Amino acid sequence: MDRTSVIVVTICVILLFTWAPLLEKISPTPPQPIQPTNAVPAQVAGQTNAPAPLAQAQSVPVSDAIAIRPPVVLESEKLKRIETEDSVYTFTSAGGVKTVALNKHKTKPCNDNVSENHDVILLNNGVELPLFALEGVDDGEFSLVANRDFVTMVSTNQAGIRITKEFRSGTNYLLYTTIKLTNPQTEPVALPERKLMLGTAMPLKSEEGYAVWGAQWHNGADMEDIDEGWFANRTLGCFPGTPRPQFLSAGQQVNWVGVHNQFFAMTTMPEEGFAGARVFSTKTTHRLLNDPQNQDEQYVHHTGILASLQFDAKVLQPGESIVQQFTTYAGPKEYQVLKAHGQTYKNSLETVMGFDGFFGFFAKVLLWAMSGLHGFGLGYALCIIAITIIIKILFWPLTRASTVSMKRMAAYQPQMAEIREKFKDDPQKMNKRVMEFMREHKINPMGGCLPILIQIPVFFGFFTMLRSAVELRGAQFLWACDLSQSDTIANLPESIPFIGDFPINPLPMIMGVTMILQARMTPMSPTADATQQKIMKYMPLMFIVILYNFSAGLTLYWTVQNMLSILQTKLTKNIVVEAPLKSENSALAKPLKSKRKRKK
Repeated sequence: MDRTSVIVVTICVILLFTWAPLLEKISPTPPQPIQPTNAVPAQVAGQTNAPAPLAQAQSVPVSDAIAIRPPVVLESEKLKRIETEDSVYTFTSAGGVKTVALNKHKTKPCNDNVSENHDVILLNNGVELPLFALEGVDDGEFSLVANRDFVTMVSTNQAGIRITKEFRSGTNYLLYTTIKLTNPQTEPVALPERKLMLGTAMPLKSEEGYAVWGAQWHNGADMEDIDEGWFANRTLGCFPGTPRPQFLSAGQQVNWVGVHNQFFAMTTMPEEGFAGARVFSTKTTHRLLNDPQNQDEQYVHHTGILASLQFDAKVLQPGESIVQQFTTYAGPKEYQVLKAHGQTYKNSLETVMGFDGFFGFFAKVLLWAMSGLHGFGLGYALCIIAITIIIKILFWPLTRASTVSMKRMAAYQPQMAEIREKFKDDPQKMNKRVMEFMREHKINPMGGCLPILIQIPVFFGFFTMLRSAVELRGAQFLWACDLSQSDTIANLPESIPFIGDFPINPLPMIMGVTMILQARMTPMSPTADATQQKIMKYMPLMFIVILYNFSAGLTLYWTVQNMLSILQTKLTKNIVVEAPLKSENSALAKPLKSKRKRKK
């Protein structure tokens, strides 16, 4: 690979990871149009005319029946609140939970000034449909009765069905809900297909670094999810495709359904898992988008992702009732809390974190270790550094053995070259003799790869953990005010063509420098050809591009482990392996050993 080829490959790699934002700067995507609203009060702006009567709703074609209908217009929305140590639940006379405020989690986690940092995270905020609204059934205003930790709302719809919803707050971010549909009439009443709204997901920031937000549910065996990328339907995650308007699952067991973003989740668990229920999800418009009074990042999103459970139509006989009970977790993605709730309800709620599969195991171990060290008073940045040091110490014997093996391979290159030359016309015999020679002289051909193979699961374990564990949100280290985000200290002036407003992130640059130093100090494998050597030489540039906008916690880990690898290289530099003279113990002096047994 000549210099020109190296330059072309480097440019292609850079374009691969910067093409999407570059294209957005050159030709920005126009914002989705906001649907016009009727003259309604400010607190319910975005709500449109009421749904059709029940008789008309039953005649809607199947293709239209699964669309989300506009919410009910209220002349004067009434609100009630329940406050707990962890949360504040706001209930609306539109028929559900309007917002959930998390008292212990701020919108700006890096702001230490308590007097200026009073805005808390709001879940399900700025959307048209409240949590536990029954689309297809609710068509009027609910009366609200509240006490310290209990809210009851009652309404009778146009078909005569009496709707009762009861809410009771619990501890550890739990809310208990009972929904009762009763036919008080003397004639049967058709209960149409209905959707139980279970929240709308939105990213924490207007330009979310991780595409970790959307709808989730557990099908009794595994966790499934639908995110913004699924609706966008982009090829390879970059190239525009035909957007998908909605998702409807097949009838299946459902242990829980909810919505989530990078660090927070709102998940509803039926008291008994629904068999044959269908999960419905679609993209919705946020009604507070153009409100000039709300400029916080919680209010600037064009769309959210709504999740709901869809139930089939049925007929309610006179006096018959349908009662459903739910427990909702609306709070941060704290693994131990979610695991405890999952064990209580036996529904694998901890899978909300996404800690599944091979790398998920390492994510759980690393999170456990980090939380344990934090319990001794260490900051999370120091915990990451300490874990990296511990990993390096644990694998020091293997690293040293790998270095010795590489040096031994380099020392015995003349003998192995002699074998290859001798048996160049018989590749099978050549490989067999080379392997026998390596075993005889304790040379491990994979020795140079073992340290890298060890780092891969740890790296992806950190990546998996950092993309959802709320513990690192707002954790500071030097100039990085939030280890869960990139350590941007400034942006290039917007006047610079193409790269204007490009973020300046020091940690990935420092990481790249340490990788270059490490690559120059690490002895190259004697069997590597010129192309492989050039790839190893320029690989740090690729890593800088790939990890440039990743979380500061991840680049901190990689930087520290690079520094420790440089130290290890210095410590093993003085290890000397003396090769025998070519005339002594020649590789060709010994015949190939046959595995055949001689006949007696």
